[in-house]
Amino acid sequence: MKLKHIYALAAMALPLASTAQTITFEDEAQDFKQLGIYDTWEASPFRTGALKGNYAVIDNHLTTVEDDLGIAPNDSKKILAVQRSRFGSNTFGVRVDLNETFELTPQTQYLHVMVNRPYSGRVMVVGLGKRQDRAGQSPETEQFWAMSTTNIGAGKWQDVVLPFKGNGGIDIYSLVIVPDCESPHNYTTDEVCYIDNIVVNNDPTSRITYGYYPINFDKEQRYTRNDRRLKAFSLESPSDGVQIIEISAASTTVYEDLTTMEFLARAGETVTPMFEYPGGWMHGYVFLDRNNDGKFSPAMNADLTMAEDSEVMTFSFYGAENNDSGKNSAGDVLTGSARNVLNPPAFKIPEGLANGYYRLRYKVDWNSVSPGGNMDSANPILGNGGSIVDVMLNVHGDYCNVNDANRNGEVLAADGSKLVKYQAEFGKPFTIRMNPENGFEYEGIIVKHGYNLSGDSIVHDNLQWQRTRFSRKLFNDKHEFTIPAECMNGDIEIEGLFIEEGTYVPESDE
Repeated sequence: MKLKHIYALAAMALPLASTAQTITFEDEAQDFKQLGIYDTWEASPFRTGALKGNYAVIDNHLTTVEDDLGIAPNDSKKILAVQRSRFGSNTFGVRVDLNETFELTPQTQYLHVMVNRPYSGRVMVVGLGKRQDRAGQSPETEQFWAMSTTNIGAGKWQDVVLPFKGNGGIDIYSLVIVPDCESPHNYTTDEVCYIDNIVVNNDPTSRITYGYYPINFDKEQRYTRNDRRLKAFSLESPSDGVQIIEISAASTTVYEDLTTMEFLARAGETVTPMFEYPGGWMHGYVFLDRNNDGKFSPAMNADLTMAEDSEVMTFSFYGAENNDSGKNSAGDVLTGSARNVLNPPAFKIPEGLANGYYRLRYKVDWNSVSPGGNMDSANPILGNGGSIVDVMLNVHGDYCNVNDANRNGEVLAADGSKLVKYQAEFGKPFTIRMNPENGFEYEGIIVKHGYNLSGDSIVHDNLQWQRTRFSRKLFNDKHEFTIPAECMNGDIEIEGLFIEEGTYVPESDE
């Protein structure tokens, strides 16, 4: 049996450091040096001078009270408007030159930016600056890139929180806010996006909370008792073994979003979930968003059994309105002390479920199939010490489809095979070899890995695929490199970073 430990590092309640930057765009004081347009694409018409971008500080007309918040998320007087051009790249944004620089440190910092735009997608921030020990380096050098891993909704103010860090000794002179980091190819108009209240600090907490997969309380809700909390949870799969996620002892919130982590399983196999929880007289539930629609639908029959296509996959006890008697998901009748059972029965990953990412929710609660938690005043989840945690389920097959997507050269398997729907073992390291065209060399590769590679990278707040860059210095003398197992986790597309021969500049080891 394989045993896999995955350690969850919870966001701890850190004391706030002094704010490195705050930019509000208000009339009282100009808290920035100047504004402009920036595109990381070097051939962009906005960098060559062929086009000029449209941006301006304007009166805030977006002060509507949001029904689900009960307040206006942003009632400031002034906001920054920028027209998102179809002729820029996916990293086209507005540049804010800072009155004072701040240092890019090895300690994680967080950039908060309020964004309101007419369509959903990802947000990105680029930091421009220079190393303190390189007097000749341009202050416009791109020093960090931070992109949201969740889909930022449309038509309302969102507080986007992006973590970033560096090696230290790097001063940031400008921030480029990319309010729409998606391909502009399908756009028919140049829509206007709005930006406000940029803050850099060490607080990871969002100032506004929206999102899919709702819970019945604030996601920042802290435990109300100290004697019980979820310590770990696991999934045992016949093909992938026992996989354990441990929750940091520093965690203080009832809900944990651990969707940067994943369990592995295959469609049609029977898997066993478990909870490590010190308290008694609590019940365990597992939900699976099998249709990936951004919510859990726990349909139940009148006889306390799960309806067809229900998204509560297993539970240890459910008694409807009668707590004295109920059933588990296997149909066993439980009464009296038999109700004191936490770990639910094994369940089957639905047959025919397509390979891909699906959200799983583990819940410790009392007699409730509500995925958001029991809010009954008689025994609410916040009062009984319950917990909710979300994680991703990677439903996979035996092999990854590997494809080469290149010009000016090709990426081959180590044995010289073409990478066209090449079948490589799932979850195993995979060695490739670079083959530049005449007159070209390479500076590395970008591995795009996950599922639905031609679609959006985020669906209902669930990351579908990501890009991982590997530099040339990692390749051997035969121009070979072994892609690590953790990147071989779905479909694979490899982009060779081919450049004109003689232009490669070796990267430092820093």
